[in-house]
Amino acid sequence: MAKAVSGSQNPPSSSLKYTWSVPDYIRSVENSSHPLMKSYEQAEIDYISSIPDLSRKTVIDIGAGYGRVLPHIAPPRTRNIIAVEINDSMFSELQQRANQYPNATALKGDANELSELLADIDVVSPVLMCLQNSLGTWEGDYKKALEEMGKVAKEKKGEVIISAWRGEQFKDYAMDIYTALSPVVGVPDPIQSDFENGIFRSKTGYLSKWWSPAEREEILRILGGRKINEILDTPFFILHVAYN
Repeated sequence: MAKAVSGSQNPPSSSLKYTWSVPDYIRSVENSSHPLMKSYEQAEIDYISSIPDLSRKTVIDIGAGYGRVLPHIAPPRTRNIIAVEINDSMFSELQQRANQYPNATALKGDANELSELLADIDVVSPVLMCLQNSLGTWEGDYKKALEEMGKVAKEKKGEVIISAWRGEQFKDYAMDIYTALSPVVGVPDPIQSDFENGIFRSKTGYLSKWWSPAEREEILRILGGRKINEILDTPFFILHVAYN
């Protein structure tokens, strides 16, 4: 979760190792009083919940963190849900939350190997989702992750939903948002942040990428599916791709 990407290349990585705190994340992100964070999280939940026949589909939450969205989309609202997370501290909480819901599975592993991770799991008409700019803080090659999402969705005639920050809104909103999130990400570093290319840096080693229109087109191209919807809200977007 601690690397960000810029276009086709990662920016120089920080020498500081960034670690996640689940309690801080819940307090500062899930329970944030910041209006943009609240509207962003609600928009994601509303959009996923509005997908037709969701109760007959497998939802695959990629970069699920500690399971923020589980209570909103767990069965019986979905056929089953698979929550994939690589971070140790996040996964521990995710597993505890998943155990509370029938047909919810916490899966620890690298989503860059998603098709292999899911090889022996019951997946029906999947809705693969990567929310809250998980793509912008991806560990490893985010393009490989997108390829894997597209591969799984195409083979199962499913859908992919990507939700992240909009690069063209970075100058207007990023510093305000990350200041509110500073208990989680650290104090913003406006000098080291790249306002032109949508790269945020904090003074404690956190990096995050915001996505320009051209980069969003590249995301769609890598996924390889058919765009059925794109919501451009302030300052985030939700991209919905189908393969049937």
